[in-house]
Amino acid sequence: MAAETKDFDVVRVGRSDGADSGPGYWPVAAAPAVNAAKKTGKDVAPPRAKAQMVRLDEDDPRFVEWRIKLGILLKQELSPNPEEGNPWYVQFPRGYWLYEKSKHLWVSGYPIKAKLFKTPQEFGLHLIWLLSSSMDYTDCCCIHCNLPTLAKNPSATDAAAPMLPASAAPSKVPVAPPKVSPVPLPTPAGQLPTKQTPGGQSSQPSQPAPVLQNATEPATAEPTGPAAQAPPQPQPQTQAPSFIPDQAQVPTQSQAQAQTQALPPAPEAQPQAQPPVQPSAQAQAQPQNQSRPPAIKWSLQAPFLFRAGELVWYQNVNSWRLGVIAAPGNESFQLIPIGHSAAKQQNVTKVCKEMRPFHAFSVPGVMLPDLQNKVFDQVPWENLFLLAGQDRAKRNNLILDASKMAASKIDASYSLWCPLSEDVSADTMPFYGCFFGAERIEIGDCVRVRPLAGDGGSPNDSSVLGLTGIVVRKGSPGAVVFRGNMYQTAKEGEDSPGVVPLENLPLALQDETRWRCQVSPEQQWRWVLAKENVVLEEQAVRGRFYPTHRLMPILNEAGFNAAVAEGNVESQYPFLNNRMDGSGGYIGHKANRRETLGASVPGDARFAMEPLIREMGRPASGSE
Repeated sequence: MAAETKDFDVVRVGRSDGADSGPGYWPVAAAPAVNAAKKTGKDVAPPRAKAQMVRLDEDDPRFVEWRIKLGILLKQELSPNPEEGNPWYVQFPRGYWLYEKSKHLWVSGYPIKAKLFKTPQEFGLHLIWLLSSSMDYTDCCCIHCNLPTLAKNPSATDAAAPMLPASAAPSKVPVAPPKVSPVPLPTPAGQLPTKQTPGGQSSQPSQPAPVLQNATEPATAEPTGPAAQAPPQPQPQTQAPSFIPDQAQVPTQSQAQAQTQALPPAPEAQPQAQPPVQPSAQAQAQPQNQSRPPAIKWSLQAPFLFRAGELVWYQNVNSWRLGVIAAPGNESFQLIPIGHSAAKQQNVTKVCKEMRPFHAFSVPGVMLPDLQNKVFDQVPWENLFLLAGQDRAKRNNLILDASKMAASKIDASYSLWCPLSEDVSADTMPFYGCFFGAERIEIGDCVRVRPLAGDGGSPNDSSVLGLTGIVVRKGSPGAVVFRGNMYQTAKEGEDSPGVVPLENLPLALQDETRWRCQVSPEQQWRWVLAKENVVLEEQAVRGRFYPTHRLMPILNEAGFNAAVAEGNVESQYPFLNNRMDGSGGYIGHKANRRETLGASVPGDARFAMEPLIREMGRPASGSE
């Protein structure tokens, strides 16, 4: 088939109301018993078996053909130039699947289980609505959403709950089909502003983890030791996961689906001055010609630079070591060196100029061959330190390798703090903050985001997400997702309604903007709201955003001061690595920060967190 060699642009539908939970969603009925003949002693025709819903394999040629047909339909409806470029290949949204029954193909997954789509044309209309920003089923033109015979809401006990809010689920439709409002189309790839931002770029290949597939990046050589500054790399524009075209060979190359989940609005009870969380169900494009959304009242409890509980680098004579900030500080901080508790190290106090965020340097590989291709918790550290005895060099090498492996473990983990709901039985749980790998983030923060597969933006562009929600989905496995608004720098001389007033920006972007406009008043720095109410999976977040003028003086003081003196700060950006760059493996959720650190710090290590930070299994004061 031509599809085996032809290039396609793969389209993933990130939003979904699909309820098909997978194999077993349509149970196989037992064959009827043939006992009539035994009772009568006469020949009786065997009863006819009831037709079954047979779930097709993902690589079934008929499944592939449906995806291609859906691509033809969607490209014709959504693409500004449908006759140009590669054909589209549409991945089914989460919770929808193709079945065969009575020699006919059906799409299962609509929230009302008995409602099936029997043609690509029927299903394509529902996909167009899912790709829009509408949350109202009456805006959908498909046969099930606009058919006046829908009788009931989807059951809350369905195997896979819909990803859209229950209030938006189809219930009743008027006898006369309602007038369908215009459906906003997703912004085509490459149409958003393209100017480099100070969000920071990766200097290492991204490490993919379960759930979300990222674009493959070429590997780079890891330095033997930390480098003061990672070189800038070209970076494509970040797109929200609701519409992701990318290049692929179909059907020989499988494509993972980027999933999002419905997130409830945050409860009213929130810790001091917390910004209100905007409810959202998916990443949505914000057309530039629409009216400006209501302003968010941003607030932030934590400092912009170093925070208690974070993993950082600190200067140790002529080298750099890894440690955890033990308590809040200002000009200086107490650090607990990481390694292993079998070789206790003394706490140190360092000023900001002797410290670096974890993502400022790359973690070198371990030196001891026996430790390669292992993770921290698999190594019998106590035995190794016993064998090393009092040999100072051997013990020091073990401590260094333990710190590197512990750093990878910490970087690949996360733990939540300050729950914003008391309903422990809910499917989703909102939190105020998160220890996200090495860093600590909270609502009101800005985070750097990875470009998703297929982004066609400028290689110098990056986006920043202003966090309005941190939500954990329960189940097996649980997952954390981040909600907020996506910002990008405005193009030179651009006068667009999408430009956000300074007072409406997240505080870190306000801080960045004021500094740049003060140092270089002739080059006005502005931010555009690229997408509103974006929901990103854990693996899409690079790390925390740091205002340039706060981080650059400790990364490259001489270069930064020279640029400021000349009033030319366009080239001043803190280029940083990303979370899980070079990680040895994904760890995931931990109960609290102390459990994440584990044996990498002494058992009697003392941490003093701010009162706001209430972790699971920890005192409300946040201290030990």
